Amino acid sequence: MEFLFYGLLGLIIGSFLNVLILRHGVRALGGRSACVSCGQGIAWHDLIPVWSWVVLRGRCRFCKARISLQYPLVEGATAVMFLAIGLSPVAVSLKVFALPVAALFVAIAVYDLYYTIIPDAWVYTCAALSLVASLFAVWGSEDPYALPAAFFAGPLAAAPLFALWLVSGGRWMGLGDVKLALSMGWLLGPVWGFGAVFFAFILGAVVSVPLLFFSSELWKRIEKFIKPYVWSLSPAGFTMQSEVPFGPFLIASCFFLWILQMYGIQVPLFTFL
Repeated sequence: MEFLFYGLLGLIIGSFLNVLILRHGVRALGGRSACVSCGQGIAWHDLIPVWSWVVLRGRCRFCKARISLQYPLVEGATAVMFLAIGLSPVAVSLKVFALPVAALFVAIAVYDLYYTIIPDAWVYTCAALSLVASLFAVWGSEDPYALPAAFFAGPLAAAPLFALWLVSGGRWMGLGDVKLALSMGWLLGPVWGFGAVFFAFILGAVVSVPLLFFSSELWKRIEKFIKPYVWSLSPAGFTMQSEVPFGPFLIASCFFLWILQMYGIQVPLFTFL
């Protein structure tokens, strides 16, 4: 029953997140959903998360324009995240905070991918929920350092990114990423939060280095030689000067370690520290 509850809740919230992402700063959240191509209103049976996209084969029922793959991906990702949190052995009271944080993670990651900016309202709400959850988790602890450690975990995780933002004048790192790192520290604690930021840089390099190679002149010469036996892998316009959103890497790293914490899975390096 829990599996069904959290899975369906994740799909429903994911459907709402699609509306939130697409309408933020453009129009109010209220009002009937319509096709972005032809403007035709969408019936309720074409708004069922994931299912409707599959049934319609990713096209509008009326004008046959393509429906973005974002819709089922966001809905499915939110459902998976909700399941991971909902089925974990942590207290229900902490899940109450964790689920909206996970939803905000999805919205922030997708919006940052589109616009390379993180809305303040979302990241501040995420940070507030993370801080309250962190303080709630250690409240009443006999350890006199538990409460201060929980509070300062956020600034500690954000400190390296803030330093990069300050030194570069915002060229290397956006201030939105610094604000997001506050949530990471408050969710994970000082050691795991700092580790999550470090892992995000590794993840970013794993993704960015191949993109740089496949957009290089060397690869273009190799590609001409091996065509027509392979598909083109050259990402259009990606260079060392390209702006790469870092928020999704921070969120992926944070959520992965967060789930490990929830299920009591230890990371040897963090245990040593």
